[in-house]
Amino acid sequence: MIARATLALAAALVAAAAALPARAGDLVAVEPRPVAVTVQDRSGRDLSLADVRGELTLLHFWASWCGSCRTEFPAIDALQRDMRDRGVRVVAVSLDRLGWPAIDKTVETLGIRDVGLYHDVDRRTSQALGVAGLPTTVVVDRDGREVARIIGAGAWEDPALRARLEALGRR
Repeated sequence: MIARATLALAAALVAAAAALPARAGDLVAVEPRPVAVTVQDRSGRDLSLADVRGELTLLHFWASWCGSCRTEFPAIDALQRDMRDRGVRVVAVSLDRLGWPAIDKTVETLGIRDVGLYHDVDRRTSQALGVAGLPTTVVVDRDGREVARIIGAGAWEDPALRARLEALGRR
């Protein structure tokens, strides 16, 4: 009787652990779904995912007023620099209401130079993708489908995370 109760308790603990949400910053796979977004570059030109088809694209949503975003931004920039030759493209999408002056000041202060910078002017893209907090990174495969997401600051220098991203890029 005790063994059966212990086994039932163990099974309940395993089920509860599986139901727990991922920790902030974890790369979480999602059921692949098509993504159709448009954001603007500095000149007002639209970037759609058709422009980046064939690459693993990280849509990294951030804002200049977000402390976690500012802290992790140099690592996102380094990720782009280190993985661009492996088919990974980082598109940093700002949600700043103050627009390009706030974006430019932040990237200059932080020394950001390798990621593509875009602005979600009316926040339609972030809303369409269900971005509820910052930073959030939506991972889009070469066919334009969201396949994973990181909510919160990611461990962008972690070799295991980079290996997972590289593997997603090969699919």
